[in-house]
Amino acid sequence: PSLGAWTTYGLGTANKNLPTFVVMADGAEPVGGPKNWSAGFLPASYQGTMFRSDGTPIFHLTPPKTIGDKQQRNKLDLLAGLNNHFAAGKADDGELAARLNSYEQAYRMQSAAPEAVDLAQESEATRELYGLDDDKTQKFGKLCLLARRQVERGVRFVQLYSGSNSGWDAHADLEGNHSGLCKSSDKPIAGL
Repeated sequence: PSLGAWTTYGLGTANKNLPTFVVMADGAEPVGGPKNWSAGFLPASYQGTMFRSDGTPIFHLTPPKTIGDKQQRNKLDLLAGLNNHFAAGKADDGELAARLNSYEQAYRMQSAAPEAVDLAQESEATRELYGLDDDKTQKFGKLCLLARRQVERGVRFVQLYSGSNSGWDAHADLEGNHSGLCKSSDKPIAGL
């Protein structure tokens, strides 16, 4: 299990509307991908949830515009009933239980997650503190500010990736590689 999975396993959740363990990257998926935030042998509900800094924070979180709140709730209730009936003979199936819980949490996240990533109300001083006013630090600065907002809302563990496209594991041009990555991450980390 990843460190985030162990942390959430040991401490539980401090909120019901957001994941307990959030993962964000400043570029493409980090080297190693989802196994970096997996739950390993722990129940699947302890794995990290990838958040995006732009658009809908979690893939497929927003229902189609043709589905209203009542219809969405009815769909989830029917699905829960069918899944609970199926799960009755499989009490020890942790992945099935995690899947059932994830449907309910996804419903609650539909309103909580967009608010958690909305930076419109942040002051100019805060934006400057995290480096959102500089092209070099803006991308990672936004992740650090989002991380703070997640923690303020009860997310127990936030895992950030800096330099996920090129990586810190440089075997050539070490000084050039790390200098650029430090320029993009130092100020945001200090702000956080």
